[in-house]
Amino acid sequence: MFNFDAELWGILNGLKIIQRRGHVHVTIQTDSLEVVKSILGSSSTESNSALIRRICNILSQENHWILRYIPREYNQVGDCLAKQASMEKTNLQVFDVPPKITSSFIDRDRHTDSFYA
Repeated sequence: MFNFDAELWGILNGLKIIQRRGHVHVTIQTDSLEVVKSILGSSSTESNSALIRRICNILSQENHWILRYIPREYNQVGDCLAKQASMEKTNLQVFDVPPKITSSFIDRDRHTDSFYA
């Protein structure tokens, strides 16, 4: 699977989980500028990609959800979790409490724009 498609699937699966949990104010961050441009530059009816159409459809239903690009160096927690998941070959995981492996990165990310969207 290409990185672009993997990012789209990750965003779509995350959106579905967030929607089921009933969260209202959400910021979705990705380090893929191409993905953000593709999603924000499309609508739920005009995109050739079924994945992008599904993502746009969910985002259009939610008033206070934001999708934004964030450089990898400003989102070390996300990068750490992505690397961990690829090494362990795990399926989608939802954490209610941050894993210990991310604790050092949380403090670093807290001092960047990634925490203040």
